[in-house]
Amino acid sequence: MSRELLSSKVVFEEEEPRVRGIPSVPTSVAGAVGLAERGPIGQAVLCTSMEDYQATFGGFTPDSDLALAAMGFFENGGSHLWVVRTVHYEDASNPESHTATRAAAALTTGGGPTPAVLRGTLRPPFTLADGQRLEVSANGAAAADVVFSGAAASVAAGRPGPYSLTAGQSLRVRVDDGRDVFIAFNEGDFEDIAQATAQEVAAVLNASIVGGRATVADGVLRIASDIQGASSRLEVGDEIAGTVFGFPGGPQVGSGNVQSLRAVELAEVRALVEAAVAGVRVAPSSLGTLQLLTQSTGPGASLRVQGDAGSGLGLDALPHTGDASGATDVLHLEAKDAGAYANRIEVEVRPSTNGAPDTFDVLVLEDGAYRESFPNLSSSEDDARYVERIVNDERTGSTYVQAFMVQPDAIPDVQTVALSAGADGLVGLDDTDFIGSEAGRSGLLRARRSAGPLPPPGPRARHSRRPQRHGALLRGGARWPRLRRPRLARGLQRHGHRRLRLAGGRPRRTL
Repeated sequence: MSRELLSSKVVFEEEEPRVRGIPSVPTSVAGAVGLAERGPIGQAVLCTSMEDYQATFGGFTPDSDLALAAMGFFENGGSHLWVVRTVHYEDASNPESHTATRAAAALTTGGGPTPAVLRGTLRPPFTLADGQRLEVSANGAAAADVVFSGAAASVAAGRPGPYSLTAGQSLRVRVDDGRDVFIAFNEGDFEDIAQATAQEVAAVLNASIVGGRATVADGVLRIASDIQGASSRLEVGDEIAGTVFGFPGGPQVGSGNVQSLRAVELAEVRALVEAAVAGVRVAPSSLGTLQLLTQSTGPGASLRVQGDAGSGLGLDALPHTGDASGATDVLHLEAKDAGAYANRIEVEVRPSTNGAPDTFDVLVLEDGAYRESFPNLSSSEDDARYVERIVNDERTGSTYVQAFMVQPDAIPDVQTVALSAGADGLVGLDDTDFIGSEAGRSGLLRARRSAGPLPPPGPRARHSRRPQRHGALLRGGARWPRLRRPRLARGLQRHGHRRLRLAGGRPRRTL
């Protein structure tokens, strides 16, 4: 029969009967959040095997079943597992506020004159305020000021309220390195949406903005990042940003001599102090706290720090002097990751293998067994075997410790020191530490962004109702296809397709 369609006839085409396939979603990618022996905190790490997991997060621990869940996932055919290690956070929105600490120790040398040393009591990062200062005096010289400054990125409306809004309009806000948030304005949020006051608009914005805040001063609406420092960013866009509010276009950037005043790093303190005060060095102590030292040694060396920033850095205001002889910290050692596991690590110093008097060997032990050896190291930064460069190398360096020179060009004595003061940060652990924070990019929210779209946390998340169960597999194992059309699904089930289940049906149990 001709296939040409004419006005005088109808053409029928027959097709072989077939069963339409039901597309399925990938089920071998999962996200997991829980407690681990070691590994980075609050960061999503992709593991493709159990060996891969153990290399980053260690083995099985009595406080968590995360390792057990990972083993079950891979044994049941899983191939990609995004793992987030969590601990207790004092502020879930601040990723630097976790309570886990790194174990630390110091290699020393003795017998010679020592510098004046001021050891702090706090570990970085430090929380300071804009304009706080240190007054540092060394070796009898006049005190030099070190001022910490930071201002948040912010935008102010070009005109005061009231603002003429229409129901359904939205404002796009992006804070720091977060995602765009579209904030919709509805009639129910205002007494009169056509005459919206600045206070009403600020209330709507604050209900949706993460990591920032809206305020009103003299009737003018202002939006600012919560971060005070050079790392803060803020951008307000969309059509009504300029036409209704008069916000300036483009991203706004914070300012200051630190990245964030609520998370000041030791390297930032070092850069500011050493640039302002001659003859003073900044280095971590053997416990990882801030430490100031004079370059001169002996009883004539003196050091004193005053100012309102001292308490935020853990520094006292007492005078400190050097000694004619005594032990001096040469090399600060710190565990690669925070956690109590590193309290089992020791570092041994031996005479150098090549016999040179200005070099030394470093060996790393775990549970009394030798794990790593770094021969013929030097304390001179110009040497190819400089201890910091060799031990801290990302590819060939130590997987257990990192090293920082405290006394340049000094050689540590032959000794063995044990790392101590490492803590897992489990005290006060609660549901918030597992769920995480959108602003802090931690916990469940970190795994969710890395592993793809996952169901939001809710009453079905068993781990969120059981604080004693310190591990949660978010998605894992083989899953059956899920259908969004209940009628079709039930029809197929009646005809023998027993492996189908409806979307939103009874969830699988966590491992």
